[in-house]
Amino acid sequence: MQYHIFNPSEPVMVTFPPVCQAIAKDANLDDAFVWGFDYFAKKHMNVIAFNHIGEGNYFDSPKLLAFIDDLAPQLKQFPASIGYGASLGGFALGLLADRLQLSKALLLMPQSTYCKQTAPWDPIVVNSVPSSRSDMATLDAKSCKTPLTIIYDPLSLQDKNHMDRFEQTLTKFKVYAVGHRIPRALQHLGILNDVILQFRKGDIDEDAFYRGIRGRRYLTYYYRDAYKKPTSSYTSKRLMVIYRHKATYRLKTVKFEPAKIADRLKTSVQKRINKIRKIFNNDN
Repeated sequence: MQYHIFNPSEPVMVTFPPVCQAIAKDANLDDAFVWGFDYFAKKHMNVIAFNHIGEGNYFDSPKLLAFIDDLAPQLKQFPASIGYGASLGGFALGLLADRLQLSKALLLMPQSTYCKQTAPWDPIVVNSVPSSRSDMATLDAKSCKTPLTIIYDPLSLQDKNHMDRFEQTLTKFKVYAVGHRIPRALQHLGILNDVILQFRKGDIDEDAFYRGIRGRRYLTYYYRDAYKKPTSSYTSKRLMVIYRHKATYRLKTVKFEPAKIADRLKTSVQKRINKIRKIFNNDN
């Protein structure tokens, strides 16, 4: 955990990271990167940032829970305590937000559970390492009562299923056809910073948000994910719009394609050469 308190009369951000930001077990903890800390600290905003170490860590350590219980009353000195997390970080906030007595929390494509029996439809859950401390069935974020705002891709079945498991009435923002990469997409669209700071201050500007995500037609993974979806989830008109924008995107970026094609051909040829050499060596 890292923290920096600049001004107790301002809100404090409490952050939890996605699973890909785990700190290696053999890392020097004094120099370890803690997700979310630098972003807020550099802006001179109060921040308490938590990070997990290694795999199979779901913020369920008894020592952490005792620390959370001691921390919660201290957060009352701030005008607001606000959670922010993505994926696993959203799961952690779902588990701990009530315990921390947070004012509200912003979750980006959160997991609601890592129990394989509860979510057999999610490859992330199915392939996850179980907790060494807890029965995963007992770690469920769905009952969180802290006001939650969730940003997710409703065309990503697993993310939609997680969102649907939350029992409270949620504030939802939808970003279609970008998959389980909401922070990356919002950053590429240039609106992640605005979304976070607006939420910290009050509410996310809904009109500005949906204007901002129109630019996803210029993200290569937008089309890749769009094609993965069952065509029954689109109207014919929407499919034509997607195809048209993809064709336009391809034409505008055609100058980059020759280099990509050359790299792919080079890789393909090298694979075949290596295969021939292997066969030749085995015969001799």
